[in-house]
Amino acid sequence: MQYIIILPDLGQTTAEATIVEFLKEKGSHVKRGEPILVASTDKADVDVEAFEEGFLREWLVEKGALASALSPVAVLTTTPDEPYELPTSSPETHNSAPTAIASAGLEKADQFQKIAAAPAARMAAKELGIDLKTVAGTGAGGMITKADVERAVSERSGSGPGGAAKGRLAAMAAATLASKREIPHFYVTRDVWLKHAAQWRKAWNESSSNPHVTWNDIFVRCAARALKASDGLISKGSEAAPEREGGRDILVIAGNEPGLTLVPVPDPSALPWSEFLKFMRVSKMSYPAGFSPTLAISNLGMHGVKQFAAIIPPGCRAVLAIGAVREECSVEKGEILVKQICTLTLSADHRVVDGIAAAHFLEGMQHSLDAL
Repeated sequence: MQYIIILPDLGQTTAEATIVEFLKEKGSHVKRGEPILVASTDKADVDVEAFEEGFLREWLVEKGALASALSPVAVLTTTPDEPYELPTSSPETHNSAPTAIASAGLEKADQFQKIAAAPAARMAAKELGIDLKTVAGTGAGGMITKADVERAVSERSGSGPGGAAKGRLAAMAAATLASKREIPHFYVTRDVWLKHAAQWRKAWNESSSNPHVTWNDIFVRCAARALKASDGLISKGSEAAPEREGGRDILVIAGNEPGLTLVPVPDPSALPWSEFLKFMRVSKMSYPAGFSPTLAISNLGMHGVKQFAAIIPPGCRAVLAIGAVREECSVEKGEILVKQICTLTLSADHRVVDGIAAAHFLEGMQHSLDAL
């Protein structure tokens, strides 16, 4: 009897591991549950154990190589000299013999034999609507990796009916998937009072010489001012997200059915109001030279959404989610007041932004709205 030992399921956020050390030599006897090699991920070293007793006949990986989760790593046989075969169609295959495959996280062995895919690849395929049977694997032993799934999406999205639309959806799915996988999000929420901002907006729009200003224009402008007043979102750097020059540029997430469009707005507070509003009305798709957004803004308030948390676009350190402008009752000094408010939620990258910096930014939003 032969057994194929595979690299265990490493979790949803870890798709690959480096083979660090072989703990057994070819031909040696291995007990059930005994570690045979050490694999290293970005989180920890993992001992790969034999699930059956036998003799180590073949290594299917090399020391220092990168192996995908659930990929074959070794061949064991019950006796030291019985014939065995490799799990792939390699020219070095031996005489046929019964094979058993086992791994934590596999529901059925035959399921793995039909589609060998890393957990991250399975998750990506589910998110992107890709049938794994149609994806060619480039990992160890033909294992399908996350990169294989993303490449398949890229190759298919630009052709056929609705190719451009599919391409936008695929790009959005890939970006959000990468963001949630790689960026440790945390969320801070605050209601801001819009009394002064509402008065200023009304006065501005009543003047026939002024271009019309929307609440979204006001929030984008005030966000840039809040970044200037409190640079906590850009003052810290790390190896994962290094500090950059500038930091007052903003990326506006705009609806563009199907999917979304990222609109670059270089430092919205740098222009006079009239020039800024004209700039906001012009379609802008390409990033200008030197554009380096710290903050993204997503506004669903215009659709009646009271509150939500947005996903940070790759390259940004935070995203501000803007809810609906609404009237609510509040109690102050024993009196009931009707206030015009909006709920803001900041999703921030915890590698470079802490909670105090996020709170200071939202406080700066209130100050900027009051200063209009």
